[in-house]
Amino acid sequence: MTKELWLNIPVKDVQQSVSFFKALGFSFHSRDEGSTQMAGLIVGQKQSMIMLVEEEQFKKYSGNIGSSLVPGGELLISFDAGSREEVDEMAKKVKAAGGEIFGEPSEIQGWMYGMGFIDLDGHKWNILHMSA
Repeated sequence: MTKELWLNIPVKDVQQSVSFFKALGFSFHSRDEGSTQMAGLIVGQKQSMIMLVEEEQFKKYSGNIGSSLVPGGELLISFDAGSREEVDEMAKKVKAAGGEIFGEPSEIQGWMYGMGFIDLDGHKWNILHMSA
């Protein structure tokens, strides 16, 4: 039976991506500390892992680089927030760290509050606070 799930996404510069996500308040698995090939981004209380993998390494693992990261890309990575204020704070951190907001913080469907951003490599992320 499956014990864990890791998502692997390609990045141009692992250390630059690590700096970006640390500025947003994320932590990383210690086994990859200082690596230029990959870093395990830890998400949430259950410590799900998203592997930031240098593009050439990603190509070796996957057999190709994957689809191009154009607007409307194939994956939206979502995570939850403890409050609306946390969503607003994340938007500020993303802007300060050099990310791009594609969906300003706002009410969604009457029971969620969220925002969307694009990281340094073009991956789309979504943070939501759900009141229901």
